[in-house]
Amino acid sequence: MNLNEYYLSENFFIKLIEFPALYNVKTDELYCVDEKALELLKEIERVIPSKARNLLSDEKITEFIQFCLKEGILTDKPIRRLHPKIKQSPIPSLRYLELQITKRCNLRCKHCFVGESANTDLAFEKIVKILKEFEDMQGLRVLITGGEPLLHPEFDEINNIFPELALRKILFTNGILLNDVLLKKLNVQEIQISLDGMKQGHESLRGKGTFDKTLTAIKKAIDHGFQVSVATVIHKKNLQEFEELNALIKSLPIKDWTVDALTLSGNLKFNQEFWVEPEVAGNIMKIYGFSKEEHPRLEGYGCGAHLIAVLATGKVAFCSFFEETPIGNIEEGLKKIWQRKKQILLKDLECSHINCPFLNECLGGCRYRAMTMSGNKDSKDLFKCYQMFPDSASTT
Repeated sequence: MNLNEYYLSENFFIKLIEFPALYNVKTDELYCVDEKALELLKEIERVIPSKARNLLSDEKITEFIQFCLKEGILTDKPIRRLHPKIKQSPIPSLRYLELQITKRCNLRCKHCFVGESANTDLAFEKIVKILKEFEDMQGLRVLITGGEPLLHPEFDEINNIFPELALRKILFTNGILLNDVLLKKLNVQEIQISLDGMKQGHESLRGKGTFDKTLTAIKKAIDHGFQVSVATVIHKKNLQEFEELNALIKSLPIKDWTVDALTLSGNLKFNQEFWVEPEVAGNIMKIYGFSKEEHPRLEGYGCGAHLIAVLATGKVAFCSFFEETPIGNIEEGLKKIWQRKKQILLKDLECSHINCPFLNECLGGCRYRAMTMSGNKDSKDLFKCYQMFPDSASTT
């Protein structure tokens, strides 16, 4: 069989992370492949002559090709596509990049952990450099955040480079600025929009008139063919709205619905009346929210094992919550900073010492949230405890 007659489809890319993988940036699916399949895919990508030909019969190769054609992984028609570098990633692999491109925002949300809006923007040249470094490190998803990322003065230029990157691009937005003109030219695969309750609950955090605009943005993004996910925070003014909100979310073709607790940081420090206790929020997290795709992760590691955050200031942090304790500056290079990052090991957590049966499922929860409540970075995230355990007595 002549493998030169076949081509990887435009959305599929070989990624060498903890295991050889094939990543579909359009659907977020991550296929684990064995060494023989990897060799065949490399030959199809015109990287190296395949060693697998000596190990596989023509029948097996044909079977593999037919499977890939059926799954849409391969095509028999020449296409224009990206050919990123194929090389081994660091271990643990950096798969997800929080890229805060600006601190500008058009809202003054009472709970925002970023705090006050500011005219601070990550320079376009730095954004390009970071994204190329991330791609070379075999990255999967870039999370484009702010502030409101659409307010970056050079957002059009940033948007124009997205098609040149073998990455899944996810725009995090409040939705207020989304319109048909922008959606027609937006080069991302997914849009995550914050919806923090029904009208009363959402607007108590984000301001009068924002609910209808946000819901319209969600529907417009879906109509324009984007995968849309929704993020909801639990707060005092939306506690009675979740049943109605659940019905609304499920009436729409939403990809993921993230329901999470608030963290006492940023603007919430001045609006603590919105904060909800762990036992209340955890039980809501137990009932609501859903996710359709989860990638295999490195065992033994807690939150942030495959993620890092680049802030609008150029500083790099464990995640965006840890802005005040950065681990470097992007001028040093993403790979160097990633290798310096101190990972969370499950064996070091209090949860491991008490033999929590859910540790490998919840991964110890949010370290920032645990630390802000107890002052100890290895302590329990009580919100996750109440979410995972069937009753509150088990969390003590």
